[in-house]
Amino acid sequence: MLQADAGPSVGQLLVAMLGAIPLLGIMGWTAVKILGPIGQAVARRISAGGDGEFLERRVEVLTQDLEQMKQQLAETHERLDFTERLLAQGDRNPEQLRRGSTG
Repeated sequence: MLQADAGPSVGQLLVAMLGAIPLLGIMGWTAVKILGPIGQAVARRISAGGDGEFLERRVEVLTQDLEQMKQQLAETHERLDFTERLLAQGDRNPEQLRRGSTG
């Protein structure tokens, strides 16, 4: 008579499970070490408690810097206009520029 294969014995299953426990432990520890900081960063970003204030302050500082740059550009443009007018007047009266007087 042929006996049907009943599969692995209880002892074999027990040995396989006991062998898998350290492997599962190592995989779990690795996942915690890798995903822990990433999870914390995602949680901070979602909560918007710490980063939100920092980002608002950063936008405020950048806005102030932009306004300062606009002011400097406007002043530079005014100086350029003045220089162009001065040079245009110098073309009409070159004697004043040679002597060093502008008025």
